[in-house]
Amino acid sequence: MVELHANERLIIDQLLDRGLFTSTITAEMPQNVATAVTAFQRPLVQRRVTSYLKELLGVAPYNYQENLLWLAGPGQLSADEVHVLLATLKTVLNEPSLQANADERVVATQTIVRQVRSEVVNLDEKLILRLIRQLFVERFKLLTPERLEQAASDQEAIIDEYWSVSPDFASFVRNLVDYLQAQVKKPALTELQQVNQALLLQPFLSPQTTPTLWPILVAKRQVIAAQWAQLQRFELEVGADYALLLDRQRQQITARPYTVALAVARSLGAGLPEDQLNQRIHQVVAQLFGSPQKVAVGQVRAALFDNGLTLQAGQNVLPTAIAQRFSVQATTEEK
Repeated sequence: MVELHANERLIIDQLLDRGLFTSTITAEMPQNVATAVTAFQRPLVQRRVTSYLKELLGVAPYNYQENLLWLAGPGQLSADEVHVLLATLKTVLNEPSLQANADERVVATQTIVRQVRSEVVNLDEKLILRLIRQLFVERFKLLTPERLEQAASDQEAIIDEYWSVSPDFASFVRNLVDYLQAQVKKPALTELQQVNQALLLQPFLSPQTTPTLWPILVAKRQVIAAQWAQLQRFELEVGADYALLLDRQRQQITARPYTVALAVARSLGAGLPEDQLNQRIHQVVAQLFGSPQKVAVGQVRAALFDNGLTLQAGQNVLPTAIAQRFSVQATTEEK
């Protein structure tokens, strides 16, 4: 495996985090990203980025006019997200204001949301707007919020919300079409690629949760660790009964449901009947904060399983080895 340079690591980081790397340099773009965009115009850099992801995870990014799309990471889309994604792409591409004036790439937010709602009838406009913002504004950064003021004579200024459309929007659409067509026939993965995908997509691996992959991981742990170390971001940690990929760029989780879930998992001992879990959550909240707190039990339960802190075994909930790696303490402000 080739040794990656700084620009190549940054491009791959963006693909892992966003699923997208665009080729247009904007005024708001950080200098290191702009430098990486310039570097990616060289065919050698393109080949090295593609080769690394292909060898590591068995899936190469889709490249159209030096815009990359890679949706094989943790940000894989749900069925509703795919529906909203495709409907938004169609709506923006067919927006008359864009076709009439190529220089003014601005669309009205409410117009887009209403048109998408006409196709995604199972979701309300509020949820559709949230999904569009999550996908196109926050993640892919293909839409940028704009607020245009319109002066009114005897009234306060009227402010409407608009989105500026990235010049890379059409390239993204082309890449997405190629990606969706390729999903019909997924490539066969080697054993190492299967392990690496599992490390990237799952909170942890263990003999219980991934019995087929576990012996491969143990036997090839040094090779796998060296592959991830190329990014200077991830570190493979392997214990007696667990393995996980530590991400140095991941922000510390301070959300209250997760904090409570971690404390609950550490309190389970050899396990707890599932029907007693809600009661245990309330007990732990009182212990952590010293008084009743508004903590959604459903969110705590979701955090227990989504973050790999517990497993369901029949009618019981069992802690995993991951929970014991952390300590939990409520801050003075939370008490």
